[in-house]
Amino acid sequence: MLTAVHIPDAPDPVPGEVLDRLDPEEAALARSLRMYRQVQFVGGRLAMRAAFEQIGAAPAPVLSDDRGAPVLPSGLSGSISHKRDLALALVARDSHGTLGVDLEDYAPPRMGIIDRILVEEEQRTVEALAEDRRWIAVLLRFSIKEAIYKALDPFVHRYVDFHEAVVTPDLHGWADVELRLKNGEGPFDVEARYEWLHGRIVTSVRIRRREVARSEASASS
Repeated sequence: MLTAVHIPDAPDPVPGEVLDRLDPEEAALARSLRMYRQVQFVGGRLAMRAAFEQIGAAPAPVLSDDRGAPVLPSGLSGSISHKRDLALALVARDSHGTLGVDLEDYAPPRMGIIDRILVEEEQRTVEALAEDRRWIAVLLRFSIKEAIYKALDPFVHRYVDFHEAVVTPDLHGWADVELRLKNGEGPFDVEARYEWLHGRIVTSVRIRRREVARSEASASS
């Protein structure tokens, strides 16, 4: 379930009546934050609370781990993203896999990031496009890789570099993903989607650990 909450595009303190809508533990953490960090934290937690309600999950505090990822109650998987005036939360039962969501603005173009974001074959694909399409192609891959990192975190518990995934979007809102994890974790099955908004893109990823066939396990024993 994907939910969205509009947030102020300003660093002003979040009013007390809004903080009171959070779980007390979340509100205490929010009060320790300042400026945009506080606004974004509160918006993300309100969006996640709405997602809990939509899937029939009991309200519960969602704090952060040492890498800043939201820590959901047992049995749930979820992810948060925010940009300027919008916060998103994606939540599902963890039996369906782990989740990542990302929200990006189209502008401003930053083609200088291409070497850091794309592997060589992705760069060749982008450079073959008309010049006015290249930035969006880079941004789409960047956003999907951000969502991949979030969905992988519960499995690998480390930073995943942009070059550890190769993303090939189609024209229908889906993308093929090849993981090239440097530590050899997995194998994983990756499902990646994207949606265009007005001036923005939303990407989401679901990751499941691939089950090894019993016959393969028996052959190796």
